[in-house]
Amino acid sequence: MIRAILLSLALVLAFAAPAEAHKLKVFAAIEGDHVGGYGFFIGGGRAQGTQWSASTADGTVIAKGRTNEEGEFGFELTSTPSSDITVILNTEEGHIAQKVLAASRFAGDAGDAAAAESSETAAAVALAPADPSSQPAAAETADLVAAAVQRQVTPLLERIEQLDDRMRFTDILSGIFLIVGLAGIGLWARSLRKK
Repeated sequence: MIRAILLSLALVLAFAAPAEAHKLKVFAAIEGDHVGGYGFFIGGGRAQGTQWSASTADGTVIAKGRTNEEGEFGFELTSTPSSDITVILNTEEGHIAQKVLAASRFAGDAGDAAAAESSETAAAVALAPADPSSQPAAAETADLVAAAVQRQVTPLLERIEQLDDRMRFTDILSGIFLIVGLAGIGLWARSLRKK
């Protein structure tokens, strides 16, 4: 009985780690009208030459192609999307990953820029109500601030995506060790009952 449990555990460990090590993930970021990102495997390495597509919530494909040598993809938006955009990578070898970009992220950038622009414009008008040339400067400042924030946030989002899977892998290991511990307690209780 103990041999069967240990053999089963060894098989689970042998097949669980490689499966997780080759899991495909997608990272995508929005920079103005450009959506870009890359596909990567948890164990390391990028998804080179992988087929990708981007589609709206109703299934309309808005862009597609293959990743480059670095596993990167990118496309330009012709207009602000009204629904979520799903980016799907498919290695055609059984590895498929997707990333959903919420519509609020696209509208949020424009909305934040518009809010910043309106507040800065109001401040400029309050300071110098007779100077109409300050309005274009406020719009430029809002665009520069939005672009700078996006450049700073993108690496953080990328790191969070990578850490998210590491936490899941540790959760799997914790579950396996919990099962082993419970099996040990059960075998110990069984040996006490026989005595």
